[in-house]
Amino acid sequence: MGRDSLDRYYTPDALADTCLQVLVERVGVLPEVVLEPCAGGGAFGRAALRLGVGHVRGCDVDAGAQPGYPCALSSAADWRPHWAPRLPGDVWIVTNPHYAGIYDTVRTMRALQEYTRARVLALLLRATTIEQLLHRGDPPAALWVSDLRPRWGGPGGAALTSGDTCGSVLAVWGRSPLRTATTIHPMPAWRVKGRAA
Repeated sequence: MGRDSLDRYYTPDALADTCLQVLVERVGVLPEVVLEPCAGGGAFGRAALRLGVGHVRGCDVDAGAQPGYPCALSSAADWRPHWAPRLPGDVWIVTNPHYAGIYDTVRTMRALQEYTRARVLALLLRATTIEQLLHRGDPPAALWVSDLRPRWGGPGGAALTSGDTCGSVLAVWGRSPLRTATTIHPMPAWRVKGRAA
């Protein structure tokens, strides 16, 4: 199967729910605003809404993206100021970024974090990406590693299982209480082992 031109591999809702829950537990408060660049199917925004976050906004390059909440048509690199203005309150950026040009994408997300003054930037990444990030001078503050490999949905990944040796890694950059040396945590089980989700 050839790679999807828009890199549409949608995050399972159960994985997005677990990622948001571990972040809320670590930070100790619910954010007031969640931004989801690379929104696609909108799993992280919907997870935030289920937790009771009052304001969720996203963007995606795919005109057919249907995240289920307000979403602008733009790329993550084209965020200022129309879809991610400086919003009052505690802002978190949480997304599963596209992997084409991932290191440029991470730099863009870090710039978005600075621009919006977001307390948390959380990216769902492949384990192989983390190794390189640790050597590029801007390592994440915390990693949550899942041993469960998701089956990605969406036009690019319908029923496609990750080929990584471990599941997904939630990489988090943030301000206090997340600003520490990189720590690694096991991600709670987000589905029953052996079952597709």
